Amino acid sequence: MAEKVRDREHHERLFKASMSPVRRKIVAAIGVQGKTREELKKELELSDFQLKFNLDWLIREGFVKEDEDGKLRLTEDGIELLEAG
Repeated sequence: MAEKVRDREHHERLFKASMSPVRRKIVAAIGVQGKTREELKKELELSDFQLKFNLDWLIREGFVKEDEDGKLRLTEDGIELLEAG
């Protein structure tokens, strides 16, 4: 039963992330190589607010993590979202 709850929550998170065009663009831009916040801002031409709001959500929900050197990388869930298109 706990596995079904986890699966449902997991799919709901993926759905919420995929419904936002900005979040999908951020995940695609980070890709497998990773990017810094500044690189993302320049590449995607996002305002400071758009980037912070959506990136904070992706980090909080476990799709993106930030290394000690400031590089953003996709987690396993982030890679799954990237592959889902």
